[in-house]
Amino acid sequence: MEHKAINPPELFSGKAFSQTYSVCGAQRMIFVSGQVDCDCDGKVRNLDDLEAQLKGTLDNIEIALRAQGASMHDLVHVTIYVVGLQPAQTTRIREIRSAYFHPERPPAVTLLGIERLAFEGLVVEVDVIAAR
Repeated sequence: MEHKAINPPELFSGKAFSQTYSVCGAQRMIFVSGQVDCDCDGKVRNLDDLEAQLKGTLDNIEIALRAQGASMHDLVHVTIYVVGLQPAQTTRIREIRSAYFHPERPPAVTLLGIERLAFEGLVVEVDVIAAR
């Protein structure tokens, strides 16, 4: 299977995402529902703490991918939803997520600011698509 991340020179080249991402010869696509920083009983951890919740959420995504025989290096697209996103937060969000992504070919990423999530105290939710 070939993974190819391309950042056309006519577009902004980000440090922690790819503008385009293709997979050739994939045997399987894996879609992971929106994950949050909750334990297996559904209890929210790290109330209102963006950095801790983002790490916990990405850890939960790793668990979900492992259950499908995949890893974070198989990610092709990531959508991150942040309650009340402020421009000053984007650098730290990028630093945290970069520690989880493939260093040479990070996935395509969408970062959205939203009004609220399903449970009180949640400030970040992430859904992903992986190819294996």
